[in-house]
Amino acid sequence: MFSTDNLPLNLSFNQVHYPMMTIYLLIFVLAIAASFIQRVSGFGFGIFIMIFLPYIIPSFGEAITLSGLLAGTTSLIIALRNMKHIQWKIMGVIFTANILTSYVAITYMAHLSNATLKKGLGIVLILISLYFLFLRGKHHLSTKSKTTQAIIGSISGITGGMFAMPGPPIVLYCINAFDNKKEYIATLQALFCCSNVFYTLFRAQVGFFTENTLLYWSIGLTGLCIGTFAGARCFEHISGQMLKHIVYWMMIVSGVVALIN
Repeated sequence: MFSTDNLPLNLSFNQVHYPMMTIYLLIFVLAIAASFIQRVSGFGFGIFIMIFLPYIIPSFGEAITLSGLLAGTTSLIIALRNMKHIQWKIMGVIFTANILTSYVAITYMAHLSNATLKKGLGIVLILISLYFLFLRGKHHLSTKSKTTQAIIGSISGITGGMFAMPGPPIVLYCINAFDNKKEYIATLQALFCCSNVFYTLFRAQVGFFTENTLLYWSIGLTGLCIGTFAGARCFEHISGQMLKHIVYWMMIVSGVVALIN
């Protein structure tokens, strides 16, 4: 393990500095909203919270570490409540590829500047939004091909490792792989939970896990419980399609702002 105290990534992500109580309140509210989205749609925690978190937490590395911890905790809660529906075997190749590429991505990003990562985040937000708004469901994905599974897992590892957004590629796969929505939500959350354990270890190795990380995480826990409970109630009654579209358009706007700032 080594420290990144002298790396550009540890500089402030922007020049806005919030009072600590404001930061705590924002993390709490964001945790509610992000966990609600995750419970309703099966993904989107990192996508939503990373629209805002890099502007609240002092460094990009700390922001993605906190996002991963909170997302992993949310996934754990959902997976435990739906454990009997988890389909472990189908995700083996995806999980392996995900972990291998995420290690490379996290190690690489430790040497990038905040400005570069900010623009990369903006591009990823826009591309993911455009895909889910206009292309999702327009083609069929072969779910039995090991090559396809490896590609999906690798892309997820890169986006998950660098931007705390492992969901979109795996969601695309799972939508085609599962007809039962409980199997879909349970397997997806189990994979996200396990992946985030490794992401956190890798991020700690390069110095992104700071003394504030656990404090921020503990503040977000209550928010996670509230958002997950509310999302579970809605999951039984709504599709979440309108909610997803709102998030995607927010992502496009945030991505454009990240690119031009």
